[in-house]
Amino acid sequence: MSTAKPLTVVVFGATGNQGGSVLRILAEHPESYTVRAITRSTKSKTAQELIAKYPQVQWVEADIEKPESLRPAVSNANVVFGVTQFFQPSVLSAVGTNEDAEFQQGKNIIDACVAENISFIVFSTLPSAKKLSNGKITEVLHFEGKYKIQEYLLAQPIDSAIVQLGIYFQNNIQGASWNESGDTVVISFPGDVNRKLPYADVNRDTGPYVKYVIDNRDQTKGKVFPVSSGYYSTTDIANALTKVTGLKTVAVELPTSVFGDKDLQGMFELIKTHDIFADSPNHLKTNKKVPFEFTTPETFWKTSGFQGPPK
Repeated sequence: MSTAKPLTVVVFGATGNQGGSVLRILAEHPESYTVRAITRSTKSKTAQELIAKYPQVQWVEADIEKPESLRPAVSNANVVFGVTQFFQPSVLSAVGTNEDAEFQQGKNIIDACVAENISFIVFSTLPSAKKLSNGKITEVLHFEGKYKIQEYLLAQPIDSAIVQLGIYFQNNIQGASWNESGDTVVISFPGDVNRKLPYADVNRDTGPYVKYVIDNRDQTKGKVFPVSSGYYSTTDIANALTKVTGLKTVAVELPTSVFGDKDLQGMFELIKTHDIFADSPNHLKTNKKVPFEFTTPETFWKTSGFQGPPK
């Protein structure tokens, strides 16, 4: 029986998708991890639900946009999981005047970890659209900000690793509606519905991969790990919904112009022609080292509980 002291792991974004996934899997192993969950407010409904469900987890209020709150939050921890949030009012309102708003969030976390001598950081980022497209696509700010965080972190005097999530399967629920006659589910996608793209279930897949990176940090430090079970088209995903639920489902292409937001338009223009994980062509082989069955389209529909969009 191991007598090693549990690692203290700080989880940012603990009430969100990625952080919540990390919190859940680590909290299931109290013999190995002491989880310190970070949230802006422990009084929020989501925080209160998680506090009740995981009483062994430590909860700390801190704000990644308030650097003074972060050093106490990570103090005396062994490992930190970091994630930022582009699609929140404080960042979105800064677009056009401060394109580094999301980068600053990540820098604040990293600087606090360096100051507190944290031994290992796992950070969630994305690749650079500008780099992937050879400078042709430049306005995908939520990619560029996260990539800048990645470059900043890997240059610090601290061991670290990067995870990059594929396209969320959950987006297909947001893009689902009924046809006019109400007998067919329509899954809309702004692009070629037969183009295969790397997908991941943010709620189900993030935690196991981050746990693997932490448990094998001597081998994972300094590396970038794309998180995806494989490449699937919107048509594949629609067919899987029919197979799992019996609902008649079709995939329908939309123009990228349906998004008024230039950031999202740019993202979909990018994935029309580029593999976001082109720099890591062997990542699916690496996934096999992780002791977890990553989410396929059928698994997603089975575990999501989705039975069709509201009528």
